[in-house]
Amino acid sequence: MNRSYFTNTLFYWVIILILSLLLIWNLYLTFAYSRLAGLLPIAIQVSLLALILKKHEFAKNGIKIWAIIFLIAGPGLQFLGRLLRNLAESFTSADLQYYITTGATILVGVAILYYTNKTVEVVETVEEGAESDHS
Repeated sequence: MNRSYFTNTLFYWVIILILSLLLIWNLYLTFAYSRLAGLLPIAIQVSLLALILKKHEFAKNGIKIWAIIFLIAGPGLQFLGRLLRNLAESFTSADLQYYITTGATILVGVAILYYTNKTVEVVETVEEGAESDHS
């Protein structure tokens, strides 16, 4: 059986903290504003947290896919869209805080992707109760 092994415990707890805070935020927004669209990120974050806490073999790939889609590609497209809109409007209504926020999100996503590749390994483990070969 394969399991994810986090060689850096600090990264392990940071990724759990980030996902937990995002989960709490999405739960708040979903229930406070009755937004059913918030159920999708909640389901993704709960699934990812379960994979990480169980150290399932798919935890590494789950973190990477989540970081690429939701922390790099999504904000990257938003950044590009706002940049193109502001270019068309000659930056008359440019919001610097928006660019800083989306840029920071992209950087966090890249850092998570980098540290996942460097510190998370999928290792072969011996199942308990498995009989050994007595030749």
